Amino acid sequence: MHRKNFPLHLKPYLPALQAKKHSERAYDLAEKLNIPESDILDFSTDLNPLGTPFDHSGEKDDIEQIILTSVDKIGQYPDNRYLELRNAAAAFIGRGTTFENIVPGNGSCELVRLAVQSVVNEEDLVIVPSPSSGQYRHLSEVFGAHVHSFTTKEMLTLPKMTLKRAKVVIIQNPNDPTGELISYKFLANLARNCAEHGTLLIVDESSIELSDPGMSVAGLVHDNDHLLVIRSVSGIASMPGIRLAYAIASRPVADILNSARLSWNIGASEEAIGIAFLSMGNGENSEYISRSRNLIKKERDYISRRLSRIYGFDPLKSSAHYLLVDINDLFLDSERLTEGLASHGILIRDCSDLFNAGKRYVRISVRPRNEFKRLIRTLDDVFAELSKEDAREKLEETIEQGSSASAGRGTCEYYPCHFTGQDCTFCFCPFYACEDERTGGKWIESTTGGQVWSCEHCTLLHRPKVARGVLDALMADGDTDDNIRRAWKEIIVPLL
Repeated sequence: MHRKNFPLHLKPYLPALQAKKHSERAYDLAEKLNIPESDILDFSTDLNPLGTPFDHSGEKDDIEQIILTSVDKIGQYPDNRYLELRNAAAAFIGRGTTFENIVPGNGSCELVRLAVQSVVNEEDLVIVPSPSSGQYRHLSEVFGAHVHSFTTKEMLTLPKMTLKRAKVVIIQNPNDPTGELISYKFLANLARNCAEHGTLLIVDESSIELSDPGMSVAGLVHDNDHLLVIRSVSGIASMPGIRLAYAIASRPVADILNSARLSWNIGASEEAIGIAFLSMGNGENSEYISRSRNLIKKERDYISRRLSRIYGFDPLKSSAHYLLVDINDLFLDSERLTEGLASHGILIRDCSDLFNAGKRYVRISVRPRNEFKRLIRTLDDVFAELSKEDAREKLEETIEQGSSASAGRGTCEYYPCHFTGQDCTFCFCPFYACEDERTGGKWIESTTGGQVWSCEHCTLLHRPKVARGVLDALMADGDTDDNIRRAWKEIIVPLL
C-alpha cells in the first residue's frame, strides 16, 4: 500500500522546543540500584514533609473510604462545573471568594498553560522569574511567545515600558528553588502596575500555605481582572499522584477560563480527595497545615544549621519547605554531588539547569530528621568515593606523564603544603586510604559527624626518592592496581 507523504503543518517554532526534563525519579533509581522504591530517600521533590492529611489520626477522613466512594462515580461523566469542589476551594481561601472565582485544573501547569493560551499570541512578550522552573518558559514558548527572564527583585520594579510591552508576567511566591517569599505589599503594587498597563499577572502560590498564607494576594482578584492566583492541592497535601490545583480570578475572568478549559479535566477520585482536603476546616490555618508549617520551620532551621557546619555548603535563607544550597566552595560540582548521592539511593535536586552560573547549586527539601541524618551520614561515603575517583584520574595523568611529571609545583597555591623542597609528583596519594597510622595518617571526625581518613601528617610520598620509586613501580608493565599493591609492599612498608 502506497502512503502519500503529506507534510504535517506544525507551527514553525515548535521543532526547536525541547521537552522539559525532571530530576531522576525514585522508581528509576530503585530499578537501577535493584532496591525497593521504599528504600529511596527523595529530597528532590517539594512535598509536605508531614505526609498527607489522611495519615494523621487527628483527621477523621479516611483516604481509602473516600476513594472507594468515588469509584461509584467512575461510570458517569462528572458534572464539569465541579461546583462542590469550587465551593470547597472558595471556603478554603476565604477573602470574599466564591465558587464563581475558582477555576479547577489538573495541576498548576495546566492552569498556567490555560491562562497563557488564552492571552498570548505569537511574538508576544512573556516575563518569567529567574531562577525558576523551566515550565513557565516552556509553556509560553509553546504558543510562540518571546520569553524574558528577570530576578524576583527586578520583576518587582519592572519599568512601565516593559510592563506595557508584556502580555503576561509570571511570578512565584515563594520562589522555587530559592525559597524567597515576597511580601504582600510588593506583590500588591506589582498587581496594580500590571493592571494599569493591561498585562496579566499570574502569581503561582502553589506552596504558600506551607510558608505564610498572609502574603497571598488572592483577595485582590475581586477588583483586578488582570490578576490570576494559582494554588495547588497536590504538593500541599503531599499527594503528587493526585493532579489537582485551582486558580482564583475575578468573576468575569474565571467565567471565561472555565469556558476555555477542558470540559472534564478533573477525575472523580481527584475531585473527592480535593473536596475532603479543602473542607477540613479553618482553611489555610487548619490543624494539619498549621502543624506542617511548624514542622517545616523547625526542621528547615535544623537542616540549615547542620549544613552550614559542613565545609563547602552554604544554605541560603529560605521561607519554604526546601533550601537552595550553594556548593561553590566544595570540591564537587552540583552534578557530581547529585550523582554521588543517587548511587547511595538518595535524590537531591541538581539546579544547574536553573542557573547560568554553572553547577554550583543544589536544592534539598525538608524531610523528617531521621531521613536527613541518613543523608548527612552518606555524605562522608560520597566524598571518599569521589575523592578516590579524582585521585585515580590524577594518578593516571601522572603515570602517563612519566618522567616529565612535575617535581616542584611552584605554580600550586598550596606549595609547600608539607615541607620546602617536597616532591609534588603525587598530589593525590595512590594508596588512599591506606588506613595505616604508621604513615602519620589517622581517622578524624569529619564536618558531617562521621569518620574520614586524613593524610595531612603523612609526608612519605613527597620525599623525592620515594616519589621516584613509586612512580617507576606504577609505570611498570602490568595492571595498575597490581602495581599499586606492589609499590606499597616493596617501597612504603619498609619505611614504616
